[in-house]
Amino acid sequence: MDYVRFQHLFQAEGLRLGQAAVTDMDAPVPSCPGWTVADVVRHSVVMYTSATGQLRPARRPSAGDASKGDLLDTYTRAHAELASEMAGRSPLDPIEGEEFDPSVVDPADGDGPEPGTAGFLFRRMAREAAVHRADIEMAVGTPGPLDSQQALDGIDEVLTVLLPTHYDGHARDGATGRTIGVHSNRHHWRLTMHRSGITMSRDPGFADAAVSGEPDELLLYLWGRRPGTIVSRTGDRTVLAAFRRRLAASMV
Repeated sequence: MDYVRFQHLFQAEGLRLGQAAVTDMDAPVPSCPGWTVADVVRHSVVMYTSATGQLRPARRPSAGDASKGDLLDTYTRAHAELASEMAGRSPLDPIEGEEFDPSVVDPADGDGPEPGTAGFLFRRMAREAAVHRADIEMAVGTPGPLDSQQALDGIDEVLTVLLPTHYDGHARDGATGRTIGVHSNRHHWRLTMHRSGITMSRDPGFADAAVSGEPDELLLYLWGRRPGTIVSRTGDRTVLAAFRRRLAASMV
């Protein structure tokens, strides 16, 4: 996906999030246990404000502590401010951000923008807005589909960026030493969970367990937003359960 598309998706998904939230700010969000719609909106304000600060650290904004009454106004401003900062930056510009150790994934790492660049942040924020928009729409009604190209890119981000960034080599669970296949629309990821890191292949082949589905449903499953019944699961279910727990830990 190109960087302009990431920006457009952030703009569109962020607007849809705000529009859905107006319906019922007090509604519980089933995909985020213990949270209401207002909590998801508040979390999004913090994420957007933090991202804006990474793009312009000299004038780092504050997320503040908006009350429920003006929370949507605060959200709208935070979304617009970040969209404006994105439009004014080159995707290759270096930014402050979380460090990523590329040695954790070997050898077929992702094709996305480099961590520590504005383009990497564009990608992250487009995904955050899309997933949290889905969270809110599931809370107040029927969620609309995710852009299929963005969903495929999101699956790649989950498996090649988020999971490796927070990879726990000391974990001893059903996924250790096992191979998990993830498949969608002729795209393949096969990950073997070693103690030292993850070996990944983009070719179909043997896996102890595998999960496949349409891009948007599979992405939300990997994010823990949708149950396993919406995707196809084969092989050892205990391996998949351990794998999904590791994914959840990587998104905290």
